[in-house]
Amino acid sequence: MKLIKGAIFDMDGTVLDSMCVWHQLSQGFLDPYGVRITPEDYAAIEGHTQYQTAEYFARRYPQVPLTAEQMAAGLNDTIAERYARLARPKDGVTGFLERLRGEGVPCCIATLTSRMHAEKALLDRNMLRYFDFLLTIEDIGVSKREPDIYLQAAARMGCAPADCMVFEDAPYAAETAKKAGFAVCGLAEPAYAAGETLLRSVSDLFIERSFDELAGKLAGKAAG
Repeated sequence: MKLIKGAIFDMDGTVLDSMCVWHQLSQGFLDPYGVRITPEDYAAIEGHTQYQTAEYFARRYPQVPLTAEQMAAGLNDTIAERYARLARPKDGVTGFLERLRGEGVPCCIATLTSRMHAEKALLDRNMLRYFDFLLTIEDIGVSKREPDIYLQAAARMGCAPADCMVFEDAPYAAETAKKAGFAVCGLAEPAYAAGETLLRSVSDLFIERSFDELAGKLAGKAAG
């Protein structure tokens, strides 16, 4: 594997074992009103900020006697509680991040999760220190079906896309990064099992269970 000058990490399902945070997201604040968020809803809110998501729910489910502001508060509370209770670092990820830092490779987070939740989730697990910066949905405003978040991350690190590796568990996002000229390391994630064939096809490296699998496969050097 060629040397890389920058590493761009997705957060949920990649750095953190946290896809469970988003499973049945309505549970806790819409369940009392008999509402279950559907797969179509999840598709519709992809690339939305949390407040935009709350506005969508308010329009989509007018029978719920909550304003968008109240829905946003309920959404925040539910997400925060689930991160605190359920999210864990992915196996081997802290050791891998330590190695990249030791080699002088700049690392960042590129996530569609809101900054308030992303920063706290990483800080609570003593992982924020590994990343030079975070780019979130509030910074970009579009989903990972567009390459904007990866391109901005590379530019901020002073790297060309071809000199960066994107670490992703979402097949569609990994495909976006690959088409934009990035090297890709895919991670097996049960939530995306249906798309794993696509993920493997666009990945230069692939993690089955642990970042420890990358030992000896990936070398880095400082930017510049």
